[in-house]
Amino acid sequence: MWNCDSNLIDHETLAVTRAFSLKYQSVIYKKNGIYYSEMDPYTLLNRACIRYASTIEGRVQAAKKIMPYFKKPPFIISPYSIGAFPTTASDKDECVWVFNHPFYVTERRKGVSLVTFVNGTAIEVKVSKHTVLKQQQRLLTLMSISKALSQNAPIAEKELKML
Repeated sequence: MWNCDSNLIDHETLAVTRAFSLKYQSVIYKKNGIYYSEMDPYTLLNRACIRYASTIEGRVQAAKKIMPYFKKPPFIISPYSIGAFPTTASDKDECVWVFNHPFYVTERRKGVSLVTFVNGTAIEVKVSKHTVLKQQQRLLTLMSISKALSQNAPIAEKELKML
């Protein structure tokens, strides 16, 4: 049976983390609250991609073709509107999937940062501030180039060489 929890991954999603409870495997942070799912984060994200006619593997492969990001690549779930990046390798329990919404980052201590979205939702991630900001920039660049390519808009020659 198809589990509708993947419908929680939408334009309002801020982040997805692994839940460490007996009943739930994921915590979904949205603009209007926090939700829980029995599916693990990767499955949720994959099913969200399937709603837009692809898989997470397909989206990641496409991202790698557009941009030379081979470790922790960001990917687009819904073309031109929903994208996410992992804070660590996706198979690690501490991986947090951060979506394309405005946020700011403060470093709490070495290797631990606090990502705070404009609505006040804050999530601790086990990576440096530098890593979070680099991943955010990669996602935004990927989304920008992807949109330009779809509109046949001219993009910089440097970016074309990467394709």
